[in-house]
Order: sequence, then C-alpha cells, then structure tokens
Amino acid sequence: MTDARAGDHDGFYVTALGTGASALDNERASVGYVVHVAGVPTLLVDAGGGTAARLSDARIDLTALDAVFLGHLHVDHAADVPAIVKAAYQQGRGDRPLAVYGPAGNAQQPGTESWLSTLFDEDGAYGYLSDFVERYADGKLALPVTEVDAVVGADDEVARIYERDGVAVDAIPVVHGRIPTLAYRVSYAGQSFTFTGDYAAESGNVPKIARGTDVLVHHRVLEDDADGPKTGLHPTASDCGRNARTAGIDTLALSHVGRDDPADLETALETVRDEYDGRAVVLRDLVDVYPDGTVVDTRSNPETGPGRTDPAVAGPDVVVIVDDRSDS
Repeated sequence: MTDARAGDHDGFYVTALGTGASALDNERASVGYVVHVAGVPTLLVDAGGGTAARLSDARIDLTALDAVFLGHLHVDHAADVPAIVKAAYQQGRGDRPLAVYGPAGNAQQPGTESWLSTLFDEDGAYGYLSDFVERYADGKLALPVTEVDAVVGADDEVARIYERDGVAVDAIPVVHGRIPTLAYRVSYAGQSFTFTGDYAAESGNVPKIARGTDVLVHHRVLEDDADGPKTGLHPTASDCGRNARTAGIDTLALSHVGRDDPADLETALETVRDEYDGRAVVLRDLVDVYPDGTVVDTRSNPETGPGRTDPAVAGPDVVVIVDDRSDS
C-alpha cells in the first residue's frame, strides 16, 4: 500500500467498503464501494453483505449520498440495501430521495424496480420502513428507480445514465450467467473509475466501457484452467489482463476476492501480468483508491468521513498487494 496521498484529484476517489465474494471466512465483506466527489460521499456502487458495517467503520455520511448503483441483484452485491436505506433516513436524510439505478429484468430475473418493490412497498418485506421514517426520522422514504437495459447484444454502446454537478455515470451490459448485469464508469473532472461488476469473458463490453479509464476496479478472476459453473460467471486471470491491456487503463484494482492465500493471489497476478504491464493492486476492505492509483488506509486518511483521526480503529488486517511495473 502506498503511504502518500495522491496529488491533484479534486476530492475524487473511491472507498472500498467490501472486497470479498460470498464466503465469510476471509475478513472481507461482500462488495461495495463509495465514490467521493469533491470530498463528499456521493455514489454507492453495490451493497453486498457487510458493507453497512463498513460504512460505519469508514464514518461515511449516508445523508450525503445522491444515488445507489447496483450492478446486479445477487446477494453478495445487494443484501445490505435495506440496512443502508434505513440508516440513511434514521441518520437524518429527511425527505431527500435516494435514487437507485440498476438493471432491467429478463424472463428469468426481476428488474431493479420489481426487486425494490418486494422490499419497500407497503406490503413488501420491509414495508414498515415508510411508517418508521415518517414517525421516527421526520422524513419520507423515497427511492426513485431508473432501470437500465442489461441484455448483451452484438453491438452494445456505452450509455450515459446519470449526470449531475459535473459527475457522469455510464453503463453497459455484461454477461453474468443468466442474470442481467451492468458495468459502470464514473467520471468527474477529467478522471474516471470503472467498475466491471461480475462478468464472464465472452463479452467485449468491459474493455469498451473501460477504455482509457484511470482505475479499473475488476471483479473475481478464475484460474485459466478453471472448470465448472463459475466459468460462465467470472473471467480468468488471462481474460482480466487482456481486457485491462485492450482498454489501455492506468491502474488495475482487483476486488471481489474469493481467496486470500498469498501464493494464490501472487499466481493470479503473474497470470494477469502475461497480458498487462501497468500498475496492479489487490484491494482489501477499507482502503481509499485515487485516480493515480494511490491506495490509502481509510481509517488513517483524514479525507475520508468526518473526524477520521484514529488509525487504530478495528478493521481487517489484509495486506494490499501492489505490483507496479508501469515504470519498468
């Protein structure tokens, strides 16, 4: 992990809340990220199990969030949405809506609007929250939904789905088994982060949306000789490196880690390196990533959250692996 903070970044950086997969045995929460803009936590990208607690660890002000972007609706990417929604209003969001963006459905899977309805409508699983917000939080629960087409086609184009206060979010469908899934690119002040979400390699849409991005947050790599159902859900290490090279990115940040054996991670990085020569990091929970690839511990970074002064706050002790050959 680099110790110095990045230079000129306009307060634009990402806090990795969770960098794990579905397993709960490697000191990682499931995936979720906060994008800070001008130093303010502005966008939440995914909200897997454990990310609500990590928001507390990072002292993120939930009342400041403008929107939530869900790549797809698997448990390890969306399970903590109800907890985060309740906390945002309980902590003083008032009547300010929290916009939610996510994939439209298909014949096998519900879309984001239907999914949220089963949670928060009056007769939904957490239907009580509207009454709770009005009675106890002096506000009104409002979760306007924007669904984005997530069916991969032959000639998909990157679509601009969000634009506000100088922040732009683009999306493109990616293949993740049968479930509709999106990759996102967040841009601000000439800099960008791209989040692949979960995807399988047969789509060329990841390098398309990531082209020229500063940091590619890339999910879950399989061994090149992997076999079984996961191969239809996630890319291999070679696929990862090839897409990073094709996109011409500056920093590759690996996340959604399903294993933590250092030898395995190093082996995966070496395979990535067969295709990609730039800066690469393997993230852990509670780090801040800047557009120039600098990685800082969230708990000791005064730029993250109000009152961040104590680096001894309890958190996972998983080393960030940095492999930088960009200057070699």
